Amino acid sequence: MRLTVFGATGGTGTQVVDAALAAGHEVTVLVRDVEKAGPMDPRLRLEQGDARDPEAVARAVADAEGVISTIGSRATGRSTLITDAMTTIVAALPAGTRLLAVSTVGAGDSGDQMPRAIRMALGVLLRNTIADHDGQERVIMGSDLDWTIARCVGLTDGPATGEVHVVTEGKVGGSRVTRADVAQWLVAQLATDTYTRQAVSLW
Repeated sequence: MRLTVFGATGGTGTQVVDAALAAGHEVTVLVRDVEKAGPMDPRLRLEQGDARDPEAVARAVADAEGVISTIGSRATGRSTLITDAMTTIVAALPAGTRLLAVSTVGAGDSGDQMPRAIRMALGVLLRNTIADHDGQERVIMGSDLDWTIARCVGLTDGPATGEVHVVTEGKVGGSRVTRADVAQWLVAQLATDTYTRQAVSLW
């Protein structure tokens, strides 16, 4: 599959690129700094630019059959970076394109999936991040794409365990999931419509 990855130089994005290449996909990444793109692979194409720039995004998704976005924000104050980037990405994709996007547990209607104490704490500590992911999710859900939103609990580094729990309803049973596991799960979803047009929580 011809795949475009946004957020490819972040912790989860680099794992997605590795997993996609290992699975045999041809991968295009849009990066602001090509020096951070890591070692080159014959199946990896670099495009330089910002995910909020329509021209840069259009170049990156040209002929893409699938798109994965792991764009996040380190801002602690109010930010619309994630929402703005997704707005640009969605506008550039033809109807029916497969889109997978990383969000966070607590966004959308997933707040009730966490214990009340944790929900209240995150509502204070991560309220701006959650608000930005809320915006991203609204953009995705209002699109005509074949989307899946992966709301993740706390992302950690380390090797893949081969185990990801998917919650469509009910409570989340853990507080951590490795980036490597999430990356492998995202890449696997390119070949299935099991969770198409659904927002699920991963732990």
